[in-house]
Amino acid sequence: MNPLDLRSWWRAGALALAAALLAGWSARLEACACGCQIFDLGISDMPTTFRSDRLTLQYSFMDQDENQSGSALAGPAYNPDKRIQTSFYTVNVGHQFNHLWGVEVAVPYWQRGFVTDTAGAPGVTDGQAGANPDVQSAQVDALSDVRVTGMYLGLSDDMSIGLTFGLKLPTGPYTANALLDRDTEPGTGTTDLLLGAFDRGRLGPDWGWYAQTLLDAPLYARDGYEPGNNLDLAAGFHFDGLSRGTGLTPLLQANVTIRGQDSGGGDSATGNANSGYENFYLTPGLQ
Repeated sequence: MNPLDLRSWWRAGALALAAALLAGWSARLEACACGCQIFDLGISDMPTTFRSDRLTLQYSFMDQDENQSGSALAGPAYNPDKRIQTSFYTVNVGHQFNHLWGVEVAVPYWQRGFVTDTAGAPGVTDGQAGANPDVQSAQVDALSDVRVTGMYLGLSDDMSIGLTFGLKLPTGPYTANALLDRDTEPGTGTTDLLLGAFDRGRLGPDWGWYAQTLLDAPLYARDGYEPGNNLDLAAGFHFDGLSRGTGLTPLLQANVTIRGQDSGGGDSATGNANSGYENFYLTPGLQ
């Protein structure tokens, strides 16, 4: 297979992914088991110019206060964790060595509020266990796990196709507070391999598309706990006709996250069976 054939197959697959994601996702969808992190993919995560340096500050907020089983809401009695509110502050520093190679460092800081019933256990109500509720809360403000990612753009003549590769480093604490489970801590304690790819193209003078995927695979367990592998996929379209007069670009993006079950840790008896999830987000935006 010559390079042109490979490029055609890659772009056909990326366009099919974009169409499938935006048309709908038929798989069973589950909510985050507990305190999942936001990993943004898509056009904002791709190099858009050949400037040698880039500095961005990103803020995201997540409020988890409902239980979900499959695609339906579930009652809170069987889940001792009652609420998780998190502010994610991320500083991204990027550098292009030349038109083919680049590197980016993402430094995240978390502010997490956590409310849990210490008398409860996953899948068992306090009444079934013969226990009285003991609701406690914790606040954790800490650096999370730093991500160092390299980038290669030499797979196509127009440099629209890129590969990403790097590591998530164990810089965040995984014992920040005794109330937090291992999957809720700011850090996993593990070094993870990061592998990804992206592509983008045109659908005419005013429309463009993009697709991206990223695999986060822990390389080992830390103190008996290993988080599940995490696969993120994103595909979307952007309309450029508005940007000529306003500088604004409307976006429509679909994100899918598939995470495997955790293993080990303090929740090994019950929590791991309820970990892992499949999420789908359809997100309009403005750049």
